[in-house]
Amino acid sequence: MSGLRLTGKTVVVTGAGSGIGRAIALRCGEEGAAVVVGDIAAAEGEQVAAMIRDCGGQAAFLQGDLREEAAAARLMHTAAERFGGPHVLVCNAGVTGTTNVLTATDEDWDRIMSINLKGAWYCAKHAIPYMAAAGGGSIVNISSTHAIRTQFNHFPYQAAKGGMQAMTLGICVDYGHQGIRANNLVPGFVMTPLARRFLDGYPDPAKKERRMLEAHPLGRLGTPEDIAAAAVFLASDEASFISGTSLIVDGGRSAYQQSD
Repeated sequence: MSGLRLTGKTVVVTGAGSGIGRAIALRCGEEGAAVVVGDIAAAEGEQVAAMIRDCGGQAAFLQGDLREEAAAARLMHTAAERFGGPHVLVCNAGVTGTTNVLTATDEDWDRIMSINLKGAWYCAKHAIPYMAAAGGGSIVNISSTHAIRTQFNHFPYQAAKGGMQAMTLGICVDYGHQGIRANNLVPGFVMTPLARRFLDGYPDPAKKERRMLEAHPLGRLGTPEDIAAAAVFLASDEASFISGTSLIVDGGRSAYQQSD
């Protein structure tokens, strides 16, 4: 175990079966937390929970579709019943889209909004009473740089992530007096399996990847572990006076304006 900054805390991570969520769940386990792994994919989610237990940590997996409020309620109830808490909620579950305002359908809107934004609301709604009863807690919402500086054809994904950032501010203001902090973690391009498939969909994936690297002042793409490290910081007591902010983790990409 390294650091143990989350010892004594129970952390719920949604969308924890792969990619960023997986890295966050594993890092929270390394930092001493009891982790409730939430995901719609049973095999992947159970594997993550098993990995934490195999390293001597405490973890439980719960399958659920966060478009249903009952699934969010079960996650928090499981956390309280098995480990106490939850003390930390990381809302990571989400899906993307490749449409625009004119081409998007009601189905596109409902699918992305219900998972990315409504699912996060449901989780916060059912986590906050437990946190308040425990004297406080930390909510980390995984947003996206698309909420602040987007690209072509990412609607309504960027709208959902922008809504998540605004919701975070509301939680910060409404529940700060109960010791509950809420922050946005804003990743840029992170090399997850989903991102790898995105790049491989281009006629020349290597060329696309080189162009993306050129837009990153640090000269590399992000890793899930980069985001996990930032999530642990925001979740931990080291960030005890940080609430209502957005931490951008994108290798400087959003600061760089490329030449014409």
